[in-house]
Amino acid sequence: MQALRLRWWETTLLIPFALLGVLFLLAGEVIALVVLAAVLAVALASRATILERNRAGGYARTRGWLEFARACALFVIYGVIVFFFFVARHEHWSHNTRGTVAVWALGGLAFYLVRDILRIGDSANNWLLGSDMERKVAAVLEPLREQGWLVTHDIKKDRGGNVDHFVSGPTGAYAIETKRGRPRAADRNQAIWNAVWAKEKFGQRWVTAIVCAGTDPPPRPVQQGHAWVLGTSDLVEFLHRPR
Repeated sequence: MQALRLRWWETTLLIPFALLGVLFLLAGEVIALVVLAAVLAVALASRATILERNRAGGYARTRGWLEFARACALFVIYGVIVFFFFVARHEHWSHNTRGTVAVWALGGLAFYLVRDILRIGDSANNWLLGSDMERKVAAVLEPLREQGWLVTHDIKKDRGGNVDHFVSGPTGAYAIETKRGRPRAADRNQAIWNAVWAKEKFGQRWVTAIVCAGTDPPPRPVQQGHAWVLGTSDLVEFLHRPR
């Protein structure tokens, strides 16, 4: 996983919550401590900045695990709500207005938590699968180093986003965008903008935009607009073709 960083003011804000957690622990308020820890986990996973280190799939993998941590923390809060449902039944909360309102409020919160847990869980799965795809493409590209090619992965762009892979060799320079599923128009546009950025960043005369599809790739490399779309098995052969 990549290293994580918080801004100084975000770290400062954690101090009073950490002290509150100590107070809950000393007072034996276990449930309050669990909820506080889960809320802090959600905040940390949401606010943490990933420090990119040119490792193939490193950003996507770390982002996936952060999303997974968020989903787990929300599930812990959901578990506490379920526990209070049993308490409400045992203590007969529905016998008075305040208890009834509390039960309905907990029910509404539980509904939204389940929705967010499923959504964030799907997001985590997509990030992790995308990371696996990036590492698969990197494994195909790495042997080019021994042939004198420049091969770099996960390059952070100046204004956000990243280039999955950048390679440069005898036949030219290439910005490669990896996609696990069928490439869309937005994916091709992203690859083109990555190529434009790499051209200016590295002083290249021309950078070819490539979208490497993991599933259902075209039977042969095909140019769609200003980007080429191809499968992993065709990648190295395509790079060696003279332009």
